[in-house]
Amino acid sequence: MQKFRFRLEPVLQRRKLTYEQISRNLATARQNLQTEQQKLADLQNGQSNLQIDLQAKKQQYGFMAKDWTTYVAYIEHLDRQVRVQATVVKQAEERVEQVRQLMQQARTEYEVMGKMKEKAQQEHRYQFLKEEQAFLDEVAGMKSARSDS
Repeated sequence: MQKFRFRLEPVLQRRKLTYEQISRNLATARQNLQTEQQKLADLQNGQSNLQIDLQAKKQQYGFMAKDWTTYVAYIEHLDRQVRVQATVVKQAEERVEQVRQLMQQARTEYEVMGKMKEKAQQEHRYQFLKEEQAFLDEVAGMKSARSDS
């Protein structure tokens, strides 16, 4: 029997490597998204803590204009940071979705190539069995021709 050789094996291997690389990229993108979401959560917690601090200060000491001017700039700064970070999170989510779609496409291409290889192997086995059966039939025919003579 001739050994099976899939002619498109280099293409199959390349698709497998591409799929694996995109999978790693997806993991990195997801990790980046989690990091950015954590930064956003930290900023939002900072805002909440500031509001709680302001409430406590207002109740405890009363609230004076000089206190307000001290906090206004910081409150505006935090608001800007939260908006910017929300945009960064949205971009990270979009990146994750793009990479996920690429990975899905790469997986599909890899699976198609794998099925093509399986089909070629089955055809190779079928052809081998067909040739083997023809050979056995020929040998059996030769034996019966010798025994008839």
